[in-house]
Amino acid sequence: MSTDPTGTGVRLVEAAWRGDHAAAAELLREGAGVDHRDPRSGLTPLMIAAGRADAAVVRLLLDAGADVYTTDPGAGATALHKACQGGSLEVVHALVGAGAFVDAVVPTTGHTPLMDALWFKFPDIAAFLLDRGAGLKLYTHYGFSLREHFAYELNVNTTGKDLLLLAEKHLNARQTADAEAVERQALMAAVTRDDVAEVRSLLVAGAEVDERFPRLNGFNDWHTPLLVAARDGHTEIARLLLAAGADVNAVEATFGAVPLHKAVYNGHVELTRLIATWPGVDLDFQGATNGYTPLHDALWHGYEDCARAVLEAGASVSLLGHDGKTPLDLATEVFGPDHRLTGQIRARG
Repeated sequence: MSTDPTGTGVRLVEAAWRGDHAAAAELLREGAGVDHRDPRSGLTPLMIAAGRADAAVVRLLLDAGADVYTTDPGAGATALHKACQGGSLEVVHALVGAGAFVDAVVPTTGHTPLMDALWFKFPDIAAFLLDRGAGLKLYTHYGFSLREHFAYELNVNTTGKDLLLLAEKHLNARQTADAEAVERQALMAAVTRDDVAEVRSLLVAGAEVDERFPRLNGFNDWHTPLLVAARDGHTEIARLLLAAGADVNAVEATFGAVPLHKAVYNGHVELTRLIATWPGVDLDFQGATNGYTPLHDALWHGYEDCARAVLEAGASVSLLGHDGKTPLDLATEVFGPDHRLTGQIRARG
C-alpha cells in the first residue's frame, strides 16, 4: 500500500531539491509527510535542504516537525552530516538547535559532523561544532583518528589548503582550551583523588560545586563532581558536595544517568542511601541509553542492598525500560521468583 497516496510527499521532496520554499510550505499545509523519502536517493526533505545549504527550507521543515535524528539508507548519515557537506553555518545552527547530535557517527565511515566539516573545508562550521563540544579523540571506521583524517586531507588536497589550515587553528585552540579547563578544575581533581580535606577546603573557598568536566572522550566527560563521587564510591565527598548545594539530579551526557544511577550501578550501598534520601532527588529518573531507573540498575547488577535502599526511599516498581522490563522482571531474572526481594517488589506492584 502506498504511503503517499496523494503524491504530496514526492512533490515535497521535489520542492526541496528545487529549493522552492513556497511550494514546500503549501505541500506541508496540504498534509505532505515531512519525512517522506526521495524514492531514488532515500534522502528526506530535511537532508536534501541541509545538503543544498537551503536555510529557509530547513527552518520550514524543522518547524513542521522534521526528524533531525533519522539517517539516510546509503551511508547512515544524518541531516547534520549533509549540512557539513553543504556548508551553511546557518543550517548547522538550526539543526543543532533542534537537537541534532554533534557527535553523530555515520555507521559506514565512522565520520562525525566535525570530520565532514573539515573534509569539505568549512572552517566556520568546524569552529561552531568545536565550540559545542564536538569530540576530538574519535576514530573513523577505517582506522584514522580525527587528527590523522585531517592530516590525510591536508596532504591530498591541491586547493583550499588555506581553509584547512584555518580549521587546524580552530582545532589547536580547542585543544588548548580543553587543557586549560582541566587545569582549572581543582575541585574535580580533588574528587577524583578522593581527597576529602581538599574538597572541603575548595568548597569553603567558593569552588563551583556543579562545574562540568570538558568533553575529552574520557570517563569524566561532562560529569559534575557529584557524578564522579557517586560513581567512584566517595561517600564523604558526596555528602560535602550535596551539603554545598550540588545538583542531586545532574545528568551526564554519555549514558544520560544521574548520581543515583552511578551509585547503584557500582554497588555503593551507603552512597545509595545518602542520595536516595536527599531532598529533591528523582528516584525514578530513566536513563537515556536504556530507560532504566536506578532501581532497574541495582537489580540488573545484582546489588540487593542498593535495590532495597531505593525501594525503601519510595522508588516506583512500574516503570518500563526500553526493553519493556519492569523492576519485577529484572528481580525475577537476577534473584529468582521466590527471592524475598522479588516478593517485596511484587507486593509493591
